[in-house]
Amino acid sequence: MYGMLNRKLLEVLHRLDVTERKRLRLLLQSPYFNGAHQAESLIRLYDYIIRYDANETDPMLDKQRVFNYFFPDKLFEDGQKSSLDGWMTRLFGLVRTFLAQERLNRNPYETEYQELLSWMHFCRKYGLEERFWQVTQSLKKLQDEHISRGAEFYHKQFRLAAEITAFKTLSNSFQDDANIISTSVYLDTYYSILHLEMACALLYQHQLSQNETVFDYRQTEFVLTLAQNGGFEHLPLIEIYQLVYSLLQNPENEEAHQRFETLLEENMHQIPAETLSNLKAYQRHFWVRYYTRSGNPFFRTKLFELYKEHFEQGYFYIEGSITVQALRMLTIFALKLGHFDWAKQVLDQHPPARICGTRYPLEAYNLNLAEYHFYKKEYTQAIEKLQYRLFENPHFSILVDVLLIKIYVETQDDLLDSRMKAFEQKVRRNKLSAESKARYNNFLKKLDKVIRLGWQKNSSRIDKIKQEIQSIPHIIEREWLLEKLS
Repeated sequence: MYGMLNRKLLEVLHRLDVTERKRLRLLLQSPYFNGAHQAESLIRLYDYIIRYDANETDPMLDKQRVFNYFFPDKLFEDGQKSSLDGWMTRLFGLVRTFLAQERLNRNPYETEYQELLSWMHFCRKYGLEERFWQVTQSLKKLQDEHISRGAEFYHKQFRLAAEITAFKTLSNSFQDDANIISTSVYLDTYYSILHLEMACALLYQHQLSQNETVFDYRQTEFVLTLAQNGGFEHLPLIEIYQLVYSLLQNPENEEAHQRFETLLEENMHQIPAETLSNLKAYQRHFWVRYYTRSGNPFFRTKLFELYKEHFEQGYFYIEGSITVQALRMLTIFALKLGHFDWAKQVLDQHPPARICGTRYPLEAYNLNLAEYHFYKKEYTQAIEKLQYRLFENPHFSILVDVLLIKIYVETQDDLLDSRMKAFEQKVRRNKLSAESKARYNNFLKKLDKVIRLGWQKNSSRIDKIKQEIQSIPHIIEREWLLEKLS
């Protein structure tokens, strides 16, 4: 086992692409950023690490070997701090500086805002009143021209107003009170949007998790009251988040859902990209709930259209990768509607390396690929792709069992009965919500009836089971079960 260099340093450098590595080296060559006496040594260390792709398993990056390379006249002492450790610590600090600069440079609006705000602070510090108000007007114009009206916009408005208030305290003018009030309003607006966003995320996660504890609504009710008292509860983003919060509690409210859809469509241009992506996820979630509770073919078609639209508009991506849940839903709804080529194309475009949100991207990818083969009636290939894992999300492990049961039904495998019994025990033992357990157990119960009716020709009993499957609110694989009855 090789002694390892600074692991954090290697983890970051290994993930930088060629262009980023070149820009990082330029930063290391800059005396402004790297003015330490060991600047040249840090550049040499960086070049050495990059030569071996910052791969922590490469024997050339063994800590003792690197130490001997840079300090041939010194004795390496394992477990003791050395000059090499100091170099790596300093180099990692510069890498973090580079990452901050890269993030800032990718957003021209953010860069200009920070530059103007720093200029305002300089003018206030040295009492340059005329110049201060000139910069203030430039910053206000920048804010007025900025389209997005998310939480960060109001935070920037707060910081601008706070800087003006700080300047005015020097002259202690009668206008100070009014400016302090506007500063407070901006802060309350920022806080309200951010808190509502977090409250919706928390309630959503609480509903998806297996947590049976009662959700605490008190803090959120306080924020809603704050927005109403401040008179900004009808700001588009605040109103949208209030509707999301309401629909998470009461998804059957059709009027609220329609209002949510309308507001989202009308104000898309004002909503920051990351926030809009989250709101689109809620939009899909609400339609999924309608579909899973009713099984209505209209909702199934609507969902696929919505997923396809959001996918093509880039709302599924996180730093170029797609979440395991999003890829699953994209694939399944395409397959349900017979869009086999489209589903396969999506899978081909998103191999395991482009899947995030799981420690087992290969197994999650193969589950989707197995579903593709199943719908194509290629059952042998489907079984070959199924891999059992104790996924972070227990539903994925269960979905592997569900698919195997479906394959056994289609192939009339003698192991079907034992597999169904094992599945029942797995559902019972897993920590799942009551609704989730009901969906899986109802699938088993209805499948058992479908199997027992398979050799009979009693149309009245078949119609009765069909009606039960169509009307039951909590069940998986509704379409497949109805297909087996036919």
